[in-house]
Order: sequence, then C-alpha cells, then structure tokens
Amino acid sequence: MNNPPIAVLDLGTNTFNLLVAASAPQSGLNVLCSAELPVFLGRGIEDGTLAEDAMERGLDALRAHLATVRELGVERIRAIGTSALRNARNRGEFLRRAQAEVSLTVEVVDGDTEAELIMDGVRLAVPFTDRPMLVMDIGGGSIEFILATRHALMWKRSFELGVTRLRARVPFSEPPTWEEELRLAAHLDDRLEPLWAVIERHEPHVLVGSAGSFDSLATMIAQARGGTRPPGALTLGFDDLAFAQLKDGLMRMDRDARSRVPGLPAHRVDHIAYGLVAIDRVLAAGGIRALAWSRFALKEGAAWRVLNGLPFVP
Repeated sequence: MNNPPIAVLDLGTNTFNLLVAASAPQSGLNVLCSAELPVFLGRGIEDGTLAEDAMERGLDALRAHLATVRELGVERIRAIGTSALRNARNRGEFLRRAQAEVSLTVEVVDGDTEAELIMDGVRLAVPFTDRPMLVMDIGGGSIEFILATRHALMWKRSFELGVTRLRARVPFSEPPTWEEELRLAAHLDDRLEPLWAVIERHEPHVLVGSAGSFDSLATMIAQARGGTRPPGALTLGFDDLAFAQLKDGLMRMDRDARSRVPGLPAHRVDHIAYGLVAIDRVLAAGGIRALAWSRFALKEGAAWRVLNGLPFVP
C-alpha cells in the first residue's frame, strides 16, 4: 500500500517546529527531517492577543518550513496550533493569514488533545512499564502532564503554565534570587494541586520529559557526561542528582553566563530557569529519582497517527 511521507508543523508559543516522517516497520516512525525555528508567537501572551510582529515572525517561519517541505517533494502537510493560538482573542487573524498567504490550514487543538498527541509520540521513543510513569511536556504556553503505563493512558491534563507565561508572571533577576525561585515554586504549587493528588495516589516512579526545556536538558546532561546526545537517540536516562547539579549551576548564572553554556540554544536562554524550577517541583512532589528524555512528542505523535490511518486529531 502506498503510504507517502507526511509533514507536520507544530505551531508552538515560542517555536514553530517541522517534522517530515515516513512509516517504519520496527520503530513506527522514520524521521526524514526535523527543524525548529524560534518565533516567540506568544510574546506578550498574558494580555491574550498576538502582536503584529509576532504574527509576521510566525508567517516567515511557515514560509521557511514549507520551502523545506517542497524541496523534499512532500505533498501531505498538516499543521497544529497549541497554547498561544488556543487562547489568543485574535487567533482568527493569524489563521486567515496562514491560509491566504501560505495556503496552510492550521488545526488548533485543545489541551487534552495536545496531551494525547504528545503521548502517542512519547510511546514511540520511551519504553513504558507496568508501573505508572509521568510524562511532562514543557512548552512556552502550557505544560502537559500524562500518567501512563505500557497498557493505558491513566490521566492527562494541560496547565497554562508554560515558560513564557511563567516568565511574565514571576520575573527573575539576573541571576535569579532564591526568593524569586520560591515565589515561582509557590505559584506552581498552587496551580498544580490536581497533579499533586494524582502523584500521591499513583506514585509514578519515572518522570519522562519531552520538548522545549527537556530537549535542552538532555543535551546539557549528555555534554556534562563528556559526550554528546547521539543524533538518532530516541531517549536518554538520568537521575535526580544529575538534574539537581545542572539546575543548581544554571540558577546561579546570569544571562551572559547561560548564553555560553554548551547545549543551551540562544532562544531558550531566557526561559530555561522556569522549566528547571517546574521540573524540580514535580520531582519533589513525587519523590521521583529517575528521569528520561523523549525525542518524540506532539508532532511525532500526530505524524504516526496519520501514517497509521488514524484520525489526525484524536
């Protein structure tokens, strides 16, 4: 049966990401191309509107990604909008312009659907067990949490606590102070009470991280070990001590020092501290000692669904 490759565009709050993939008998997904462009569509996100310059950056990124898709000769293209587009009052303007200027239809998904697509992707990269594991996907606008075993998705929820939102709500000094970190921790603790109840009841033993902050974290962990993250690696395991050592070092750095850290992309220098504090709160709440990074997340889950004849959106 002819099953041509598919291109999936993930229109996030901070980055617009491209995946071109084909089906693969063993792994389930053969990645032909993966690219990320910083857009900061959600800059100023807390006022509920997309700025004109942010929309222009987004459209420019779409043009660049679609040029890559054309060069690869891929005809099937799907696009997903997440937190920034979910919540912006003027999202219709951006969606109309995407259709009119680059001939792209963007499907904006709700938080539950985003979590399900993330889980579809993570399962392709990380082996699950009979014991519950907690997935945490950190974006610019939202954080998705999914509790799952190898047999079932047990619970899922999206929280509007992405790193761009957190930075707007609890600004940090350079470097962040201990008092600022405590304020952010309290902000998270107050809003994550449903998650704390799930963790207390089910006691997940591994935190699986995907996207954004976790991509950078995995690269920095690998480099701290004296190597690099293998380009084709689907997962990387590490423990809470390795995480704590990296977090403590980064939280003592100012922006200039962070910008020189190997493995930390320039577009994450301003946001990484917020992701690290969020991860730290989850580890502390569950007494979780083991972590695993997943290379695959939302766009891989969406591609896998289409390539396997399932609806693009669950």
